Amino acid sequence: MPKTIALVTIHGMGDTARDYYTEIYDAIKKPIGKDTWEKVVFKPLYYQDILQGNQEAIFNRMRDQIDWMKLRKFLLFGFSDAGSLEYKKDAVGSPYFLTQQMILQSMDEIFEEAGQQEIPVIVIAHSLGGQVISSYIWDAQQASPKAGIWSVPRADGVADGSPKDKFRRMQSLQRLYTTGCNIPIFVSGHKKIEAINPPVSSFKWYNFFDEDDVLGWPLRPLSPSYENLVEDFSVNAGGGVIGSIFKSWNPLSHLQYWTDSEVIDHLSATINQLA
Repeated sequence: MPKTIALVTIHGMGDTARDYYTEIYDAIKKPIGKDTWEKVVFKPLYYQDILQGNQEAIFNRMRDQIDWMKLRKFLLFGFSDAGSLEYKKDAVGSPYFLTQQMILQSMDEIFEEAGQQEIPVIVIAHSLGGQVISSYIWDAQQASPKAGIWSVPRADGVADGSPKDKFRRMQSLQRLYTTGCNIPIFVSGHKKIEAINPPVSSFKWYNFFDEDDVLGWPLRPLSPSYENLVEDFSVNAGGGVIGSIFKSWNPLSHLQYWTDSEVIDHLSATINQLA
């Protein structure tokens, strides 16, 4: 069956397994139905392997001198992800550059699987993944980007403005879902805060956050451009589990969105609409 839509996932911060997407993969297949699912190109993006080896080495060099191992490992891996992706991001070969290179290659793979067609794309990004994909789109939209894969010539034979070039630049992105998004952590120190431009006129950005999740934020209050672009949804992700104050600060409160019924129902309806 021809592929008519792409669903792309991207994970958040921390020690993330390569099969991080299995819960949402299983959750959406049933409400979508077999016939529609066969039209979907499913592509999970994974950038943790760019960072993980170095983080493990640092943690192991320090572990004999520290306590609170699990919490320290969460903080080191999680916030090291965020810091490392922003540190010297203009350097070719930096984690920022390599992560964008992975995204570009993945978009090329989707393009080929779709029969070299510019099919509609839906991205669901969790936590730090929201910042990662937003930065990729932002850089792809700039005439002279200062960092990332779009800041250097690409000797891969793909002509600027060709269907493949437009697709890899996310110009077929119809919907962006962010869950537990922490973009405000990266931009709130700046006077001028701007959102990406809508890749297409029908583009919509849905941001799901839980008020008890200290790592997940609403986006509309950031600036007028975010207010005009994003729809914020306050949810109780995971039901009563993360409603307690005791659990609101820890990693558990941040990992429930992709099994939340509101998120799954909304995403499934969108896939059925666009497929």
